[in-house]
Amino acid sequence: MAGLFKVPERLGRAGDSAIAKKANSKSKQSSVTVTGGGDLIGKINTIRAMVEKHLGHLRDKYIVIQSREVLHNYITKAIENGIISIDTETTGLDPLQDELVGICIYTPGMKGAYIPVNHKSYVTQQKVMNQLPVDFLKEEFERLNEQPMNTVMFNSPFDIRFIKSGLGVKLTCTWDCYLAARLLNENEGPGNNGLKKLHQKYVLDGEGDAFKFDDLFKGVRFDFIPIQVGYLYAAHDPVITYELYEFQLPFLTPDNYECTSRGLEDVAWVFHNIEMPCSAVVAEIEDNGVAFDFEYANQLHDKYHAELEKKTKRVYEVIDMYSAEIEAYKMKNPNHKLSDPINIDSPTQIAILLYDIIKVGVIDEKAPRGTGEEIMLKIDNALSHAILDYRGVGKLINTYIDKLPSCVNPKDGRIHCKFNQYGADTGRFSSSDPNLQNIPSHNKDIRKMFTASPGYVLMSSDYSQQEPKVMAQLCGDEKMLEAYRQGKDLYAEIASLSFNTTYENCLEFRPDGTTNPDGKNRRSQAKSILLGVLYGRGVPSIAEQLGTSTKKAQEIKDSVFRGFPAIKQFEEDSLYMAQNYGFVTTLWGRKRRLPVLMKPDFEFRWADGVAPDDDPLGFDDVELCTEVPDRLVQKYTRLLNRAYFGQRRKIFEQANAEGIFVEDNTRLKQDAIRQVVNARIQGSAADMSKLAMIKVGTDKQLKEWGFRLLIPVHDELIGECPKETAKQCAERFAYLMSTAADKLTIPISCDVEITEKWYGDRVEI
Repeated sequence: MAGLFKVPERLGRAGDSAIAKKANSKSKQSSVTVTGGGDLIGKINTIRAMVEKHLGHLRDKYIVIQSREVLHNYITKAIENGIISIDTETTGLDPLQDELVGICIYTPGMKGAYIPVNHKSYVTQQKVMNQLPVDFLKEEFERLNEQPMNTVMFNSPFDIRFIKSGLGVKLTCTWDCYLAARLLNENEGPGNNGLKKLHQKYVLDGEGDAFKFDDLFKGVRFDFIPIQVGYLYAAHDPVITYELYEFQLPFLTPDNYECTSRGLEDVAWVFHNIEMPCSAVVAEIEDNGVAFDFEYANQLHDKYHAELEKKTKRVYEVIDMYSAEIEAYKMKNPNHKLSDPINIDSPTQIAILLYDIIKVGVIDEKAPRGTGEEIMLKIDNALSHAILDYRGVGKLINTYIDKLPSCVNPKDGRIHCKFNQYGADTGRFSSSDPNLQNIPSHNKDIRKMFTASPGYVLMSSDYSQQEPKVMAQLCGDEKMLEAYRQGKDLYAEIASLSFNTTYENCLEFRPDGTTNPDGKNRRSQAKSILLGVLYGRGVPSIAEQLGTSTKKAQEIKDSVFRGFPAIKQFEEDSLYMAQNYGFVTTLWGRKRRLPVLMKPDFEFRWADGVAPDDDPLGFDDVELCTEVPDRLVQKYTRLLNRAYFGQRRKIFEQANAEGIFVEDNTRLKQDAIRQVVNARIQGSAADMSKLAMIKVGTDKQLKEWGFRLLIPVHDELIGECPKETAKQCAERFAYLMSTAADKLTIPISCDVEITEKWYGDRVEI
């Protein structure tokens, strides 16, 4: 295939992924249930019995450290080894409000150890004796910072923050097994990427139990668990963390055969130079939090609740227009499900109103009685609009206006959300509790609840057209790159070459500042096509966005591809890469694995494992037929390829009658194809933003000026600094962000905006 991007063999294939070789291992999920008395003492006795039953055999393998000498010698041994794995036990998930209960450590040549810190008597609820003082623990753990140590953790920001809040020691993690696991196989799935499940799957080959905390201690805080019971569970964690690290190590060590033979050198680079340094910054920004304006939040509460009353009133005014039809429906249907008044929060009652009473007709065959946003927009009548307006205000109230004040930490009056630096499979960040990356930008009110600390200003800096610039770099198209070098608007430049007109005729505004409607339209069309390619949208979706026919959208797309053939080539190269190697890569070498694209559209196997004519109990020396013959595979593949989607069920049934099960991969492959280009661009943008976070979050000069990084929002970073250093911080901030992307050959500018509130009025400095 001439001209297509050829992936070097050293990159390896998805099937050779570092941990794919054990991907089919069977996993035994433990299902321990705590029963017994409802009181605390009864529960503890039950837990004691359960731990003894399931973990008692580990009693000689682990130790409790309650002696200064023992801990000092253990830390000394860890320093001699140059490595230690660390885990924590806590009373909850908030390092600022919950307590550090104990620290779990392990180093080779020693037993897994548990150091109790804040255990309490489950009888008196007072702190129990024989726990080492915090001051001594601080001294010992500070020793780890004085030496070049390899410190292994799992989900390191959590443990780093609890040890910092509990002991006053800020440790550095050099190997986070969670991040390593995500880089080696991002397709594990949410329920399978915890420490115990990963250890069970890759270290134990799917054998053994994968006990989680809730399995054994459900309903009881760990500080009330007796030390001699809890240590068996706790001391196990640093040991399995270390064992998982040992499994991962060769795959992410650039000069190791396991790494080079699978083409993981670039993935290893991403781990050591992006993910691990970024994890330390994440721990810091989670501790920093962001200040919250309660007075302004109360004003918004009053404003939006008043607005909700208006929207509610409007919905019922529209419903009253159909009062005669509603009464007639009730008379005909005495067992109707309508309340009085109609519950406008009930999808069932709204569906009855729309489809049975007003009789709007079916809008979507897949959801013939749907009341979701897309369907309501298509219904396009007074009632649907009134309901959507009501829902919009209600969502803002429930998700932000009333919820955000409850997220404020009472200790410092700040919101500390959880940032997951590998939140998306592309490597992109996500956040939760609350989700600060999903606050609607079109609503200027909500973000203003977040404010600068007293005496500080907020400072935000974002990349201008980050993803289109990344796409230009990945395409390698000189016309696109040159447009950026000259400071041109890329969308206007694409439009001018695509529609064979001047650059000026494709700008949104004329030189005198007046709007240029034709230019704006051409630019919008080019932008829709480019972003459609970027986000994997098909022509019908682009047509809908442009408000035109599919045919016209295809013509526009073809014209853009003629003007910039490198975009089409990039699409084809990326798909070729995914189909032949099972993955695509970012500019920095992160892999996004899409192995389904290496599979055929349809896979065939005997439903019972062997052909129906074979007798598995026969004693003749005849080889059983486990493979479906090629003639049958070809027959059904030909039939399925000719059939419309709705006709395939009959063919599946026909094959099943012959004892053949057909696996239909077509939908999964279509979904994967839509991800191919976006995975490369979004993943590259994520790498770039993380590199910027590292530069900004670790810069000594910014720290000296009092700058603190607060929130990453995809292509934007938000921090705060004292007012008196705002000017120099803004200049340094912009410089660090704009120089973080070493792989870009085009300039990328970062505009710094200084405000007192997020999205507030600008502050002049």
